[in-house]
Parts: sequence; C-alpha cells; structure tokens
Amino acid sequence: MGKKEMKALSAVSHFVYNCRKCGLCGSKCTAKLPYVCPIKEATGGFEHSSARGKIILAQGLLEGKITPSRELAEIIFHCTLCGNCQTQCGSIDNATGLPLVDTPRIIEAIRADLLREYPEFIDRAYQTMITSTSQYDNPWGISRATKERWPKGLSLKDAQNESHEVLLFAGCTIPSNPSLESRARKAALILKKAGVDFAVLGRKEPCCGSVQKRVGAIDLAQEMMKNNITLLNNLGSSTIITLCAGCYHMLKHDYQTAGTPLKPKVYHFVEFLSQLIKKGKLPFKKKKTLTVTYHDPCHLGRTMRIFDPPREILKALPGITLVERVATRENTICCGAGGGMRILEGGILAEEIGKAALEMVRDAGAEALVTACPFCELNLEAAAKNLVSPLAVYDITDLVSECSGGEE
Repeated sequence: MGKKEMKALSAVSHFVYNCRKCGLCGSKCTAKLPYVCPIKEATGGFEHSSARGKIILAQGLLEGKITPSRELAEIIFHCTLCGNCQTQCGSIDNATGLPLVDTPRIIEAIRADLLREYPEFIDRAYQTMITSTSQYDNPWGISRATKERWPKGLSLKDAQNESHEVLLFAGCTIPSNPSLESRARKAALILKKAGVDFAVLGRKEPCCGSVQKRVGAIDLAQEMMKNNITLLNNLGSSTIITLCAGCYHMLKHDYQTAGTPLKPKVYHFVEFLSQLIKKGKLPFKKKKTLTVTYHDPCHLGRTMRIFDPPREILKALPGITLVERVATRENTICCGAGGGMRILEGGILAEEIGKAALEMVRDAGAEALVTACPFCELNLEAAAKNLVSPLAVYDITDLVSECSGGEE
C-alpha cells in the first residue's frame, strides 16, 4: 500500500474478514428474488460487480496486495449501496442483532479512503458535487435561496422564530428540482388540512449530508452532521418529518453515531401520514381509479424496515388498487439512483437498472408505479421514457393530495 493507509477501511476490516465468500450475494435467485446485485445484473456479470468481488478487493487493499488505481475506483463507485447483498447474506451477530458483513459500510469506507488519499482516481462529477456542497450547502450546486421558493404563499411558520411541534424537512433534492418542487407544497397542505402544528426552515434548512457520506466524503458529512444537530436541537421541535428517504435514513440512523444525539424524533412522511389517516384526521374527498404497485426505496424499506405504512396509505385511498410485483419489501429491486449512481456517467447505468424495476411493474398488472423517494422518482421517470409504452410514476404524496382535494 505504500505510505498511504486505508484508515476508513481498516476501521471496518472485521466486516471484510467475516465474509465467507460463499457467493450468495452474486448468485442467489428465488421466486421472489430475480437477482441480488443490480450492478452485476445490468452489466457484464463480472465477479467484481458483486459484493463478494468487492470484498475480495477490499481484503487485497487491506493486505497490500492490490494498489489503488482509476480502474479500482470505477469498480468501487459502481455500487448503488442498496444493501440487497447484505440482506440476502443474512449473517447476523446473535449477540447484537447486527450484520456480520455490512457491505455498504465497506464500500463507503473504501470510497472515503480513495477520496482522501487518491482523489486523482475519482470521477470529476463527485469532486464537483463535493465542491458544490461547500459553496451552496447542497450537492446539486443550486442557490440556497431555491429552498425559499416552494413555501411561498402558504403562510407557513418559521421554525427558527415561531413555536411548533413538527419540523417539515424538505431536503435538497425536492426544492432543487422544478419537477419535484410541488411535492413539498402538497405535503405542507396535507399537514395543514390535518391540523398539524408544523414549521419549515426555508433557505435556512441545511443539507443532511447523506449524498456526501455515500460517495465517501465522510469528513465533510461528519462536520455537516455536527452543525445540523446543533441547529435542529435548538429549534424546539419534538418531531422531524422528512420527505426524502435518504434524509430519513441519515437523520434517523447516521446522526445517532455523530456524538451528540439528535433530540427530535424522526419520521418519514409515509409513517406520519399513515397515523393521520388511522386517526381520521385526513378525510378523502375524491376517488382516483388506478391500479398501482409500490416501489420500496432502499433507504426507507430494506434499510429502515418501513414497509407497511405506505401500503396502508395506498389501500386507504378511494379507487386505488394496490398489487405487488415479484420483488418487493426486503427483496425490492433498487431503482438504480442510490450510492451516487445517478451522478456517475450521466446516470446511464442507473436508468438501465431502473428500467428493469419498471418492467416488473407491468408483469404485476399495474398501470403505474408509486414510490416515496425523490431519487427513486427521478430515476424511474427517466427510465420510463425508454419503455415501449409509457408508465406513470407517482410519489405517494401526489395521490394523497389528489384524493384529499388538492389545493382546495
């Protein structure tokens, strides 16, 4: 390895050596699991595309038998971090209940070491994203003022200056994308109709740091988490609701390892919505006749085990018929956009993975796909354009808003 030590990888080396190299992560196939690794399935099927192959490379790096290179970096960054390999491996520490082989953490660690010690090997798109974070406090290089746009005209509380119980956390992706911006408005109007006491931060809302952490900018992500915890704890919110699956995973899971704990309880919008519906606080005025299947976002479903709330919501909507595709819940097929894949190579491979997920929707007899993550929505919509016949992609907020009367 020379003088440059793989510090982050060394810290998770136990995961590397716990792997028995059985290969299930690359070859397992059942009636409900057509394949494990979306990268291996969408490419040439080489061993290095699968988790086992990447773990073998990790072992080589730890033992100094492999030297970092541009080719190695390309292999390591070709991963959606979907965690399906870890789920299908199923090796659990009986004492802690935690995985014995945490492949996403191994990949994140290698990325961190490569980014820190060998930045010349990293795709320029990731470098640009990290620079954008420093300049704009978001990974997309969009002015912070953009986050002021979606709440305009809604007369929402300012979380820093008005008392409130719930903070609505829109994230960076939704406000930064014109095609998604209405999602935050719809969510706010739904909460208002249900009588929820909530507030927003507008342009003061920080980036959660999820994308940065996934691509290996761990030091930057740690600094962001530390600053954000101080900000969020001082607001006085009892609850934070996120609209993005990545924000939810980051705030609910990763922030708990950042030293100072995040005080407010964190929920994804689907969890909160499901409870509002059960309590009768959100009546539905309109019927929408549509057969849909639900796509479990990896960050929300497989990683955080939020499977039932979105399905409960869809079943409660008048006129909506929910059917399940073959690969669902913990076996869900990744949309392709995770782990920075939407940034890599213009998103071409990400869309190819998304296309496979969409084809299963047709096989289930659905007219449309519904998800609960802006990354999934953007990538699946892009992939849908490559289908022979069109397929609608919705965020669950769209359907709830329509059935509850929209902006009436």
